[in-house]
Amino acid sequence: MGDVALSVPVIKALSEQYPDCELNMLTRKSFNPFFAGIKNLRLINPDLQNKHKGIFGLFKLYNKLKNEADPDIIVDIHDVLRTKILRFLFIISGKKTFKIEKGRKEKKLLCKKDNKVYKQLKHSTERYKEVFYKAGLKLILQNDILYSSSKRDMKLDFFKNKKVKKIGIAPFAMHIQKQYPIDKMKELIKLLNNKSYDIFIFGGGLSERKIAKSFEDEFEKVSSLIGKFSLEEEIEIMSNLDLMISMDSANMHIAALTGIKVVSIWGSTHPFAGFSPFIADEKSFIIQNENLDCRPCSVFGNKTCYKNTLECFETIKPEKIFEVCKSALIS
Repeated sequence: MGDVALSVPVIKALSEQYPDCELNMLTRKSFNPFFAGIKNLRLINPDLQNKHKGIFGLFKLYNKLKNEADPDIIVDIHDVLRTKILRFLFIISGKKTFKIEKGRKEKKLLCKKDNKVYKQLKHSTERYKEVFYKAGLKLILQNDILYSSSKRDMKLDFFKNKKVKKIGIAPFAMHIQKQYPIDKMKELIKLLNNKSYDIFIFGGGLSERKIAKSFEDEFEKVSSLIGKFSLEEEIEIMSNLDLMISMDSANMHIAALTGIKVVSIWGSTHPFAGFSPFIADEKSFIIQNENLDCRPCSVFGNKTCYKNTLECFETIKPEKIFEVCKSALIS
């Protein structure tokens, strides 16, 4: 989901800078809210669990794309097995295709256990931009290009108190190597749980919902939003926050696209891999232990900690995050 969110500024720039182009984007239906309001863009949703599953399903999807979009050029910004197959089918039909260069080799060198090649790699949005450039579509990206949905005042009861700052917390991640320990997150919430802030927990899934509910029950200023709103509604809620605290996760990228300040907490992954939030520097506050030469263990946090200790998170004190949040809210 984070990769999809990072494509939004590029697709929006493409729409605005090439208004006469007819754009067709293949994406999961659940991701449609990311692209709401982008002009001259048609979203085509595959059914990857049923109709378009497997090799024969991909051939059906190819025919669907050919019949509904009939594209002149195909730009693959994902470059995974499914898109490789679709790209091949378009190539043999005589269409021009272009694919993203993900920098897999240099990312592998960055994540080596020993003798890392430790340097800042291209941001994902730059990689998206470059593949469109190869296709003849030069883009100018600015990190003030935000989520396209208009920013509106929420009618929710918990947004009625205008005197306190609104803080969102997305404490969960797909992999434990990217998730700040729950006991430490609880300590941070305890520090934030005062009359100056209203706190809203974002996430998904039953286990996460239970943890968020326990926070809500224990702390007066905490409200869990998990399971109560659609993705589109959550994006709108985020746009009305003063600050989002997140892991290196999709919620970090979504919050950044709404233009609010983002405090991101990094463990086994690293911004050097090119997945930092696409947002102005003065709105991004990255917290990480920069003194550990074992980081990053992997690009996506899906590999076991080299030390089996998660020292990258254990050495980040909740008090430090609290101070960064206070500073961000007054800057």
